[in-house]
Amino acid sequence: MFSLLFGQVALGFILLRFLAWPLYAYQRDRKRLRRFPSVSCAGITDAWGVLHQYLHTRTRAVHEAHRRHGAVVRVGTEHLSFASLQAIRDIYGHGTPTTKDNFYRAFVSTHLNISDAQDKAVHSVKRRRFAAALAQKSIVQLEDAVGSHLKRLVRVLDRKAGEEVDMKRVLLHLMYDVISTMMYAQDPNFLESGSTVTTAEAPSGRLYKTDMYQSMIDSARVATSAGWAPRATRLVRFLTQWHPGWASGDGLRDVTIHFVRNRLRMDMQRIEQGLPPLDDLMSTMFFDRDGNALGLELGELVTEAQNMFNAAGENTEIAATNVVWLLARTPRAAARLREELDGAFDRLAAPIPRYDDVKDLPYLRACIDEALRLRPSIEGGLPRLVPPEGMRVDGMWLEGGTTVSVSTHTVHRDSTIFHEDPDEYVPERWLRDDANAMQRGFLAFSQGGRACIGRNIAYFEMALVVALLFSRYDFVLRSPGWELGIDENFSAHTKPFPVKVLRRDGSTAQSTN
Repeated sequence: MFSLLFGQVALGFILLRFLAWPLYAYQRDRKRLRRFPSVSCAGITDAWGVLHQYLHTRTRAVHEAHRRHGAVVRVGTEHLSFASLQAIRDIYGHGTPTTKDNFYRAFVSTHLNISDAQDKAVHSVKRRRFAAALAQKSIVQLEDAVGSHLKRLVRVLDRKAGEEVDMKRVLLHLMYDVISTMMYAQDPNFLESGSTVTTAEAPSGRLYKTDMYQSMIDSARVATSAGWAPRATRLVRFLTQWHPGWASGDGLRDVTIHFVRNRLRMDMQRIEQGLPPLDDLMSTMFFDRDGNALGLELGELVTEAQNMFNAAGENTEIAATNVVWLLARTPRAAARLREELDGAFDRLAAPIPRYDDVKDLPYLRACIDEALRLRPSIEGGLPRLVPPEGMRVDGMWLEGGTTVSVSTHTVHRDSTIFHEDPDEYVPERWLRDDANAMQRGFLAFSQGGRACIGRNIAYFEMALVVALLFSRYDFVLRSPGWELGIDENFSAHTKPFPVKVLRRDGSTAQSTN
């Protein structure tokens, strides 16, 4: 009897929560959103976004909706997606009253980090903490450390010259090694080992091995999917608690705990020896600018470090992989880039370029920016929340509590901003006299006060890596039109990228020390 009664109550709750209430809310239209075209059933239920995200198809579905319906599309029960320059200024520009949407709560662990902090005051404190360390003049001081990893990259690729390699994995391992050095003063040597399996340390201190990249992919898939039901994230997480992706997040956390604890021990040993603490990205979370200890809890250190590692590791890999793929399938652009590189430094005398040699090369920067336009690391719209008093977005009044975003994938293909052939890889568009005007629609690092703080690291690393790769090697795709796939979670992760690597001088199976 009790079981039957419980089942009836549970069924009633499900019908009320997932059918009756959404239909009632849609008809009531408290925020007056029915005036906007809706994609499929997104106006009635956020399950549309959750499902498409889980299937890695949400961004493309939103883009197709914009193509059919125009610059404003309803993509959630209280979410509008825009695709215009004015919307970019209104939603992301400096001085905007919007805040980060509740979507980001799906990623929060024990503490907030610079990316998921919704409160502007909290975000400002965290951003100031990293500002000096991530300034351009600070980043270039790390060139020698990066250079050692680039020498390792040359050794790896020279050994495989003439063979097909997965450049996605090569670049992923490289970027993970580089950010490990920048952040933790530790070198996991993923590039030589060919794997992202590493040591993890549970909060209890238990050590074990896990694949940190796979842990990140699996956890990001479920967290991002749940985030698109921002008013029911806890319920979605409860209903999907069986999914192994939630447990995968523990593996990524534990890898970071191991790195952070090792890094803390390094400073303690130096202090005991009468030496100053290390000066790296991690030190910005240990001490303020005056050298005073910040005393942050381990949980905050871990979540900030994990966030920075993911952004500078995986997102820079995504960008670099896309640059290599797009240049490999566009021989004309690759030839022009090599001509510029050959005039900038002597690749035979010094195969590893110096940053001063390549930082101001216009076509190299154009190749990078054009890849970021067509294949940004984050293609979906970053959701923001309209303040309680409401505001105008693209000339339209929206009620407080409405979620708004700009589809990066869509606006980056707007011919009124980026001119002719917006679906094609044409680096020359960034050499036009009006290239600065295109920056207004460029969202690869977002814009405004919440723009990506790691932008300088990304450009620094990509300039050196792309210059090295295309000055020394040719890349041959399996077929001229071969397409590099993506699996979009929060970031648009590249799939395997098999490509034949050839030395430009024709040599094979050699190594550079």
